[in-house]
Amino acid sequence: MDIEDLSHVKVYSASRHLENIQDAPSSVSIITADEIQRYGWRTLGDALRSLRGFYTSNDRQYTYLGIRGFLRPGDFNSRILELLNGHRLNENVYGSAAIGTEFPLDLDLIDHIEVVRGPGSSLYGTNAMFGVINIITRLPSQQPTIDTSGDTSSFLGRSGRATIMGGKGDLSGLLSASLDRSDGPSTLYFPIFASPDTNNGIAENMDGTRIAVAYSDVHYGQLRVQGMFSDRVKKFPTGSYGAVFNNPADQLEDTRALLDASFHHSFASQMDLDVRAYYDFYNYVGTGAFAIPDSTQPVIGYGKARADWVGTEVNITKQFGESRLTVGGEYEYTIDATQRNFNAGQPDSFHSDRSSYLGAVYGEAQLDLVPKLIIHAGGRLDYFSNSGAAVSPRFALIYKPTPRSTLKYIFGKAFRSPNAYEEYYADDVTIAPAPERLEPEGMLSNEIVFEHRPVTWLGIIADGYYNRLRKLIDQVPDGNTGLSYFVNDGRVLGKGLELELSAERKTGLAVRASYTASTTVDDVAHGPLANSPITQVKLDGTMPVFKWGFGSADMLYVSALTDYQGTRVPSYLLPSLTLSTKPSPGGWQVSASCYDVSNSRSFSPMGPNDPEDQIQQDGRTYRVKLSYRLPLRRRRGDR
Repeated sequence: MDIEDLSHVKVYSASRHLENIQDAPSSVSIITADEIQRYGWRTLGDALRSLRGFYTSNDRQYTYLGIRGFLRPGDFNSRILELLNGHRLNENVYGSAAIGTEFPLDLDLIDHIEVVRGPGSSLYGTNAMFGVINIITRLPSQQPTIDTSGDTSSFLGRSGRATIMGGKGDLSGLLSASLDRSDGPSTLYFPIFASPDTNNGIAENMDGTRIAVAYSDVHYGQLRVQGMFSDRVKKFPTGSYGAVFNNPADQLEDTRALLDASFHHSFASQMDLDVRAYYDFYNYVGTGAFAIPDSTQPVIGYGKARADWVGTEVNITKQFGESRLTVGGEYEYTIDATQRNFNAGQPDSFHSDRSSYLGAVYGEAQLDLVPKLIIHAGGRLDYFSNSGAAVSPRFALIYKPTPRSTLKYIFGKAFRSPNAYEEYYADDVTIAPAPERLEPEGMLSNEIVFEHRPVTWLGIIADGYYNRLRKLIDQVPDGNTGLSYFVNDGRVLGKGLELELSAERKTGLAVRASYTASTTVDDVAHGPLANSPITQVKLDGTMPVFKWGFGSADMLYVSALTDYQGTRVPSYLLPSLTLSTKPSPGGWQVSASCYDVSNSRSFSPMGPNDPEDQIQQDGRTYRVKLSYRLPLRRRRGDR
């Protein structure tokens, strides 16, 4: 599609109903399945960091997402809301949003990703402070089909996926399973451990990953049932949390599962009803070898976290001429949120077992009363059994002076409720109990967006924002005990400008360039916020290669920043190249990618629980991927 076609694409996530992207009360970007394939993006984080204002870091355990100059050290992406077909993916212990290899879905199953910038708590509640990321999977086809893929990559990486789909009448379904293995670099060097007692700072075979994922999606008329299971085991070489460096016991395991049943019905009276009920499961096991006094052998320590929760939500949208009203409610009950620490063969040194609930109501009106002018106004009231109530209003004014131009002003208030880890974790070894009850964090945001298409194939976006965050939950030291505790202590001011130029032709030729300038200030320390680059420049493009494929290139530049210890982290420039074929008549498709072509070996900032303040990334790596799609013949008489 060219830019003219893209402007009429319907998006759901900005208002919880389908609308033109121009009419959405947010700045919205869409990442398509074609882009994921043509640019060779391996993880959700790779795709997101190609967008203006987004950047990532990686500590060889998880991938972290920075948005508009905000990437809190030690945060697990809890200030962004992640959805899978509208189902909340943020788990109920740490509130984390998974975007790296821990993301619980194969990217080949994605149809497109809706990225909604700015506060989204007015419709979605907690976590939706800086935006909402809704991953939309491809729908099962009626034609019985087997779809497979496999790849090989640097560090003995290998993965395989098999998907089968088909249907008859009102029934259709999809079932997919995938496995991923990587040995990681055989050696990694960490200067802080450069001593003969710690193998001269060299971690050997300590970066391997094993991943298993299964996903199902069944449709029967207006009913949809989804199921997902993901398990990842990741070795970590960093000696985090005081673990013995270069010990094979140092690893973590993340397990995520869900079962979701949703029902959609459109009434003749221009009203739509959506009902959802779900069950979610999350389990984390961190294992490490820890030195103990007067012993030559370390003890194996375990940190575990588990949560089960159920919920339901109802959403009703009613159209009145050109105007629309959306109302809804949600209830969620956390059956169990458990956190434990213990050493092998010993009783728990820390144990917390809590239940909680939340209830919410929300509503938003879209008023098209005056030509060329759209008004969005609404809000949401949440009540949490552990932290009380939170109110989240949003107001947007959208003016369209011409069919090719749109000017938006968006004001919103968003929040994040304290998670179970912040509220209840207190091992009295590193973290003490919070001295007072934690309150929800809050953010006030003002944003102005100008979108213009001078010609059908060219798009221009200018986006300016001003964010004020207060009551941020920080881990602060206690000078008397040497421990730390969580408290609503942080205040941050952020402002920035994002510019984007994109061109798209139906031939497949496409170019997108963006520039981001941001200033984010810690209003408590009165200095620049940690992990906050001032400048980002991004350029990506794809072009047809003869009749059989595409050549694509993307380039990321992120300026220098300071880590949580105040140390400078160098700027980096990461160019990547991908060559991919179109599907052949026989169903085959091939792609080959080279990442960090210049082998710049950039650095990522670390968190306060890591001995290093920054670590080097892998540098130049490769991947070759092969896909095959086989339509199966229907039996005679099938319809």
